[in-house]
Amino acid sequence: MKPLVIFEMANNHMGSITHAKSIISKYYQLTKHFRDTIDFAIKFQYRDAKTFIHKSVISSTDSQIQRFRTTFLPRSSWNKLIHFSKNKFKLICTPFDEISVDNVIKDKYDYLKIASCSSTDWPLLETIGKKIKKGKIICSLGGASEDEISTILSFFATRKLNAQFLYCVAKYPTSPCDLNLIYFNELRSLYGDKIAGISLHEDPSEYLSGALGYSMGARIFEKHIGLPTKNIKNNKYSVNLKQMEKWLKYLNMSIEQVGTIKSRKSNIPFEKKQLQNFQRGAYLKDDITKKSNSKIKFNNVGFHFPRNEGQLSANDYSMFSDFTTKKEIQANNQILVKDLKIKNSRGKIIEIRNKVRDLTARSNIIVPKASRIEISHHYGLDNFYKHGLSMIEIVNQSYCKKYLFIFKNQVHPPQFHKKKKETFLILFGKIELIITFDKKVTRMILNPGQIFTIEPMMIHEFKALSTHGGVIEEISTESIRSDSYYLDESISKNKSRKSMVSFY
Repeated sequence: MKPLVIFEMANNHMGSITHAKSIISKYYQLTKHFRDTIDFAIKFQYRDAKTFIHKSVISSTDSQIQRFRTTFLPRSSWNKLIHFSKNKFKLICTPFDEISVDNVIKDKYDYLKIASCSSTDWPLLETIGKKIKKGKIICSLGGASEDEISTILSFFATRKLNAQFLYCVAKYPTSPCDLNLIYFNELRSLYGDKIAGISLHEDPSEYLSGALGYSMGARIFEKHIGLPTKNIKNNKYSVNLKQMEKWLKYLNMSIEQVGTIKSRKSNIPFEKKQLQNFQRGAYLKDDITKKSNSKIKFNNVGFHFPRNEGQLSANDYSMFSDFTTKKEIQANNQILVKDLKIKNSRGKIIEIRNKVRDLTARSNIIVPKASRIEISHHYGLDNFYKHGLSMIEIVNQSYCKKYLFIFKNQVHPPQFHKKKKETFLILFGKIELIITFDKKVTRMILNPGQIFTIEPMMIHEFKALSTHGGVIEEISTESIRSDSYYLDESISKNKSRKSMVSFY
């Protein structure tokens, strides 16, 4: 998905629809160079002209009150701007009062944006929560404490609203030393992808913030924009066209260099081929000749540069590798892969261990030292990714705790326990659980944080649906090996269906 850059026009239209259209047109032209990699939105602000400012101060000389009063636009002008903009940008609007919430909904904006000053305006949030229904919401968190941020996110989560949040610095402008982008990472560690971007109000000449934010995971960016003229000056935190262009160029470079996991994986075969030019090749020693169907032991071999095309390399050797000749190989000759039968009895186990480690990192669980992974390959290692399970036993006394690791589309076959009662808590990924009890079959999808208790005699099987698999915390009464009964008796008869490997 492309990142979204929001152009916040705020009151920089200066109450002029002509100037507003000029800003929109100029910035639309600018974005044409970046639209292959970036999505763009224009953001307006709604304040009800009759009620937003209290009547007792409507004539005040206060600069902020004067600014709002002189930049109010009638509904007819907003309709013209919406029509003018909708084929150029995604449309976003910030309402600052309840009447404006109704107008944002009525005008069918793509997003409703909540400003930092309104993120704890509970009367306004309650109105939004009741009226926005399925609309998209973006909320800035500037000035909010940790407790307030937790409360804000909880407000939207309990109402099941489609909301994303921006790490925001509400200093106008923000100096480089006050950006503290590391706090974006802190919020992401607590709340995940809900913390979707940044709104920093940095100095207009700052051009690295977007690139740095993107590399840290930000995918929504808010920038205040303006268009200086002879009579209009930008405020201290709004960029001009040249400043915005430079900022976008650095963001674009970051997008290219951060890249994708898919692209990285596609490069690996090329890298391997390149690295082969620097590897040592395997040669039989001077005094060793091997006849056909002979084992080549480690002490029969020397490793030397260069490695030739098709030659066995030092990198192919491990303590688990087993090499048998297909034909006679003379002393001091290179050993070619095509002349060997190669068996790596431990390679698959190590591969599974590495995948379990990856799942552990993704799910942020802590594995005790000296832990071992129990790998269940019910129908053999070759079929492990179709039917299987990896497990780490944390404790097994009168009570038991285990971590269960299951990869995408991998199925744990149906089984039941006569004594054990177990509760599944989903820690990571999406799990399909199928329960058969009293001849009734129940299918359910469990997401992180959901639990289900499996009673004795309940037949249960489960499958991971998420791209990176799933992790289940199993809490149960004592686990006894003889208390697991598979419906497919061939599984129980397979005495070689389990392998153990150290986690670390």
